[in-house]
Amino acid sequence: MKRVLDGIEPLKVFFYFEEICNIPHVSHHTSEMSDYIENFAKRKGFKYIRDEIGNVIVFKNASKGYENHGAVIMQGHIDMVGAKRPEISHDFLTEPIELDEDAISQGYISAVGTSLGGDDGIAVAYMLAILDDDTLNHPALEAVFTVDEEVGLLGATALDCSPLKGKILLNMDSEDEGIFITGSAGGMGSELSLSVQYNDVEGLLVNLSVCNLTGGHSGVEIGTGKPSANVCIGRVLYRIGKEVSYRLINICGGEVDNAISAKCIASIVIDAVDFDKVKRICKDVENELRNEYKGLEDNATVTCEKGMEGIHEAIIKEDGDKIVFILRNAPYGVLARNTDNAELVETSLNPGVLRIENKVFRLVYSVRSSIESKKRDVAERLSHLIGFVGGEYKESGSYPAWTYNPDSEIRKVAGDAYKELFGKEAAFETIHAGLECGIFYDKIPGLDIVSYGPDMEDIHTFDERLKIDSVKRVYDLTIRILEKL
Repeated sequence: MKRVLDGIEPLKVFFYFEEICNIPHVSHHTSEMSDYIENFAKRKGFKYIRDEIGNVIVFKNASKGYENHGAVIMQGHIDMVGAKRPEISHDFLTEPIELDEDAISQGYISAVGTSLGGDDGIAVAYMLAILDDDTLNHPALEAVFTVDEEVGLLGATALDCSPLKGKILLNMDSEDEGIFITGSAGGMGSELSLSVQYNDVEGLLVNLSVCNLTGGHSGVEIGTGKPSANVCIGRVLYRIGKEVSYRLINICGGEVDNAISAKCIASIVIDAVDFDKVKRICKDVENELRNEYKGLEDNATVTCEKGMEGIHEAIIKEDGDKIVFILRNAPYGVLARNTDNAELVETSLNPGVLRIENKVFRLVYSVRSSIESKKRDVAERLSHLIGFVGGEYKESGSYPAWTYNPDSEIRKVAGDAYKELFGKEAAFETIHAGLECGIFYDKIPGLDIVSYGPDMEDIHTFDERLKIDSVKRVYDLTIRILEKL
């Protein structure tokens, strides 16, 4: 396979990043990546541990003169979010990520029509490059590669941390160079499900679509007020139901719970004479969305297309009404902001996955809060709502918040290293997104953590971009931090 990143400095970082792109590694399908890291450790003669779900820890001894400093944990996750343009036929389970050669000349790495996996492939590349370089000065290193971060921090949750001796953790899973993260929200996955019944109905099949929304990361970008296509489709169906008798056939939106849905489609059956009404309603909602989210969603599109007339198997009206009720009344977005700093989101939720499969309606949320009791309150609201209409509620992947440490040693070291290299002060923030740091903070008493990374844009979308010169600077920063330790 043609390599497109050869010759870009630092060579080993971009070599390993391209290696990663050539290995399918979406969440729940990361065994090939675990194999690659395990084989790397064997080839280099490093001690390593691989657990039954695919987490890998690789150990490297301290360089000469650094033997007396405590070990340092480096950490990132090996899974990625698979998102693609609607017209792209890409199989994330079997096909590599195709890198866009034209983007390189513009200073970026991006993929052709799909997400890139810079989140968190660049951390994996950094760690492999550092482990592979025997000229660097560093304490003993414990490189932790976790699986399934994007679907609830599952790998970190399952990891046995007892072999780790380090009390400093460098998490490289952030997307803004020069901003060090020093605290993050807790969260969990919440799934609402409802069994539905079908019968035959005669009429015109109509395909509805809410599309061309910008989407994005449900932790990082939820505070912008971006709409979710999965929420908007409920608005469309409710509005149609006020004027037209219809029956719902299917509905589908979103790919993962922690990405704001950019597209959602639904199929309904109507009387053919009502098609113009449905078309007008779709246009009305489209205009409303563009007006309400002016500057955010100027290209928002709501469409309806005619299908075949005839007999169609459709969800019975009572169950269809329940689905629309849930979509219209379930909370979405920012529920509370930090009482000390209104710019920080405290509590939110995102309905990332919407499906009807095997006669079961499913709505899967990512719930986040920096306050545990508020996280539980959101769960109770969702459970009450779905229970009220006869459905079921299920949780998964609950993880704790990572609390800010005012006496952090690594925060000072990282800040000093940044100023020495680049002549300016770094910024330190807490964020609403869930990070694996909270898991490690909870498992390893006294752990001191900082999270950082190079500039990445539009992660979890097919427009994802990784800035090349920022990758180099953050690699140099990591080397300086290890030297200073």
